[in-house]
Amino acid sequence: MNKLFSPLYPLLQRARFSKFILYFNNAKKYPLEKDKILMFTTSRGKLGGNLLAIKEYIEKNRLPYKITVYTSVNMPDGRTVAREMASSKFILVDDFEPRVYVLKLRKGQHLVQVWHAMGAFKKFGYSRKTADKNSLTHKNYTEAIVSSPELSGIYAEAFGIDESRIKPTGIPRTDSLFDSEYIEKTKKRLYERQPLLKGKKVCLYAPTFRGDNVNDAYYPEEFIDFEKLIRGLGDDWTVILKYHPFIKNPPVVPDSLKNSIFDFSDERDINDILFITDVLVTDYSSVIFENAILNNPLVLYAPDLENYCDGRGFYFDYDEYACGGVVVKDKKKLAQAVINAAESGKSNEKFKKRFVSSCDGNSCRRFVEEILK
Repeated sequence: MNKLFSPLYPLLQRARFSKFILYFNNAKKYPLEKDKILMFTTSRGKLGGNLLAIKEYIEKNRLPYKITVYTSVNMPDGRTVAREMASSKFILVDDFEPRVYVLKLRKGQHLVQVWHAMGAFKKFGYSRKTADKNSLTHKNYTEAIVSSPELSGIYAEAFGIDESRIKPTGIPRTDSLFDSEYIEKTKKRLYERQPLLKGKKVCLYAPTFRGDNVNDAYYPEEFIDFEKLIRGLGDDWTVILKYHPFIKNPPVVPDSLKNSIFDFSDERDINDILFITDVLVTDYSSVIFENAILNNPLVLYAPDLENYCDGRGFYFDYDEYACGGVVVKDKKKLAQAVINAAESGKSNEKFKKRFVSSCDGNSCRRFVEEILK
């Protein structure tokens, strides 16, 4: 929006949802139920990530909460949503939700942001230079969770809220990374999906998309030479591809390499693949933080680093995200970088302390104890 009209932006936000605001305010006549949780996400058709992890923890431990789930595929009419929101002591969101930002919450009500990403990689929210500081967006969160105390200031800035509202509970969905039963079950499933992975070292190639959005997302074919990569890695290695779901036409793998390179892009959760990964190769993806929890070596492969710009920038120097590994820009050097990373087996404790120190397998428990109670 033109900065000349920026002070009017909150009025426009409220005008857009004026009917919903009216529904919500009218629904305040109903009691606020102290054990009621509304999980609200319009960006997903199916509950997942942190919201699902919290829900499963509550159900597994038979905690006395009543949970309602609204996603993009089961969203009722506005009046029903407003009444459910107004009567829920806890409203949990995991992404940008413009409908909630215009609301004046009830006394004792909690609007909790359990943000879908973790760590602090590309700048978001009010950390971006282009962000309109007059906006209502994010500013009415009563709490927001973060993966490490060292990132509390960054998230407070990004959401435009006081740092006291940032809770370093850890990220609930990372609890599965410490669940030995789940890990073994997942490994078994993946090896059954592709038996040729057994006995091989695995390089997980998981780049992010280029382009502005889902409509024009792509990954440059010239960035990767599959034949040179496999030849450079040798017979001991296989490669798993996990492209961003926005990428509809990824680079084609030659038929001659179909027994060495496997496309797992249809896997719902990239974290599952990390359990059988020896070295992760990515560019600008926050999966580096989950990867660090598992102590997997990392190679940052960014041929377009000098030109890459999504309008945000990074919170720290790009090299600091290598987690003790290396940054590679030349595809000719990628295979050797992967081999070196596997041999070094580096785990950067400084990186983990900064970004994921609160992720220890107990994030769901802390979320319940520090926020829901």
